[in-house]
Amino acid sequence: MVALAIGLAVVGALASAYVASFANGRRSDAIAQMTEDAALALDIMRQQVAQAGFSQPHDSIGGSLVLHRFPAISGCAAANFTDLRASILVPDNCRPGAIDPAVSDSLEVAFESSVLAGKASNGILGGTDGAEPLDCLGNSFPKTHDDATGDDFWLNDSKFYVAGGSLLCHGPGNPAGAAVVQNVEMLQVTYGMAAAPPGLPGAGQISWYGKAPPPGSPLWANVISVNLCVQVRSAAQVLDRSVTGTLGAWIDCRNEPRKADDGYLRRTFTTTIVLQNRLP
Repeated sequence: MVALAIGLAVVGALASAYVASFANGRRSDAIAQMTEDAALALDIMRQQVAQAGFSQPHDSIGGSLVLHRFPAISGCAAANFTDLRASILVPDNCRPGAIDPAVSDSLEVAFESSVLAGKASNGILGGTDGAEPLDCLGNSFPKTHDDATGDDFWLNDSKFYVAGGSLLCHGPGNPAGAAVVQNVEMLQVTYGMAAAPPGLPGAGQISWYGKAPPPGSPLWANVISVNLCVQVRSAAQVLDRSVTGTLGAWIDCRNEPRKADDGYLRRTFTTTIVLQNRLP
């Protein structure tokens, strides 16, 4: 009887250790998955934001290069876009509503996709002849006409937003947005504002970070960097009741403590990108 009791105690201890090890392994796998999802989401947006406002020279008049002019960046604070198909040239495309910290921001980035000799480009090329730039979803898209220069050019215009627990992108080559990364619950965007617009003293110095200016505001010309924060959730419920109170807590994109008891892990990840084409 004594030996049996000791044996049962040993088996129970081993079983408990196995269960604890299995739970820790699931949580470690979940953290790795969340880190990968966040890195992918931020990398996709970083590639676009870093090129915001780029236009290749098309001519020279009086010693000055002729570039296509268009808004480099736009976005909506705690709201999505009214019309996903509308170009960044549309001055007001944000859904109206009060600022709600529980609602994700949205971000729009535009740059000219170049197609040079030898199929050199600042993006991925595809299309029927393999020499057309592709949008954020890998689709070819039509050119945009520039009334000022009289020619057509590839305006690569991407809208990023969160819906249904995924980060979505809408490019100019598709009728609707599509998910690019799953398990993304929140996107928060803040903008680094220069003291003055391009061409004036202080244009290259960040004075403050703030939420998206109102649509059509002249402050959009002062944006020279973008800070992105994504809140990512584990793909599966990996927390039991014994650890939910501690591991179920996280710091959100507003740097405030949060807690949930639904069994999912959550973490936030951030990155800052400088708009090189906006620097003096």
